[in-house]
Amino acid sequence: MSILSLRGLRKNFGATEIIRGIDLDIEPGEKHAIIGPNGAGKSTLFHLISGKYAPTSGSMAFKGRPIENLPPHRIHRLGIARSFQVTNIFPRLSVLENIRCALLRPSGYGYSFWHLLDRERGLNEETGRVLERIGLAERAKIPAGEIAYSEQRALELGMAIAGGAELILLDEPVAGMSHSEAGNAVDLIRKVTEGKTLIMVEHDMNIVFDLADRISVLVYGELIACGAPAEIRANPQVQEAYLGEAQGNA
Repeated sequence: MSILSLRGLRKNFGATEIIRGIDLDIEPGEKHAIIGPNGAGKSTLFHLISGKYAPTSGSMAFKGRPIENLPPHRIHRLGIARSFQVTNIFPRLSVLENIRCALLRPSGYGYSFWHLLDRERGLNEETGRVLERIGLAERAKIPAGEIAYSEQRALELGMAIAGGAELILLDEPVAGMSHSEAGNAVDLIRKVTEGKTLIMVEHDMNIVFDLADRISVLVYGELIACGAPAEIRANPQVQEAYLGEAQGNA
C-alpha cells in the first residue's frame, strides 16, 4: 500500500485553479522530490497534504485513511510532519525545550499543570538523543532564535522526527544556506529520515538529484512527469518547461 495517495486533487481560489487534478502515489520509505517553476503550485500542494487548505475536489489518503477533511493537528498526529519555507520554531524557548515540546504528545503527556518536565527522566533522555542526532546537543540551552539559520533548520527537522512522523514534508530545506551549509543539511536529512518517507520541494537541482529516488514535475498545477532522476533529466518536456531554466540559474 502507498503511504500517501492523491487522486484527482484540485484546489481553486475563486475562479483561479492552482492544483489541477493531481494523481500521485508515494511509497513507504521513498525520497520524493517535487520540482517546478515558481507559481507551479508546489507549496499549495504541501498545504493540502498537511491540512492547511482543504481541496476543492479529489481525495487524499495516508496509509489508506482519508485525510482530505482533517484539520492540521489531526493529520500531524497520524504521522505527517512538515517544515516551511520560513523556519517554524519557538524562538524564545531553548533548543532543548523546542525538541521536548515536540516529544510531549508522542510520549504520552497530555494537557497538564502538574508535570515538572525537568524531572521527567525518560522524556529528557529522549530529548537528548534527538539533539545528538541533529548535532545540536552543545546548543541545547541556547534560545532557538539565537542559533544560526542552518541550525534552526536542523532544529525544525529534529522537531519533525521527535514527533514520530512517518512522512516528512520539507519545503525548500536548504534555501538561504551557503554551499557548505547545504551539504551538511543534505547529510543530516539523509541520516535522520532513514527508514521514513520524505517529500521535498527544492529548487537546487544538485540536491534534488542527489537525494531523490523519484521526482515529480509540477507545472501550472499539473504533473507533467514523474520518474527516476535519470528519466526526469532526460525528459524533453521537462527540459523545456523547467530544467533548462533551473540549471541555467543554478
